[in-house]
Amino acid sequence: MIFPVLINTSIFIFLSFLHVYWAMGGTRGTNAVIPVLEGDDKPFEPGPLMTLAVAAGLGLFAFIMIGNLDIFKAYVSLTFFKYATLVIGIIFTLRAIGDFKYIGFFKKTTGTLFAKNDTRYYSPLCLAIAFFCYLIFLIG
Repeated sequence: MIFPVLINTSIFIFLSFLHVYWAMGGTRGTNAVIPVLEGDDKPFEPGPLMTLAVAAGLGLFAFIMIGNLDIFKAYVSLTFFKYATLVIGIIFTLRAIGDFKYIGFFKKTTGTLFAKNDTRYYSPLCLAIAFFCYLIFLIG
């Protein structure tokens, strides 16, 4: 069980640090991570505070993954971490499915750089994260 926990934890920590980098003004990769309409309009533009909130959420997800190793048993029950992991799996399954407009496997907007990256990288990554969450929940 340690393998899926470490995989998801590593992904969440990396993504959390990446969001902190963006919140602090970093620009590398930002042109391909926000959904855009066909006319290059963005449906939303997250500010630094929202980006830091996402980073904190991803950090919390990493903590929950590590909690599945039962190292916090003196403070929080393993049952909490198991069901929190199930919720995270559901969140990432829904993200992989998408909103049927801009994100996910069933999006309608397909010609933008974000849409191509979403199909190639982001949605499959979300599905992999969800798979590992379900695996942790079931075998842990």
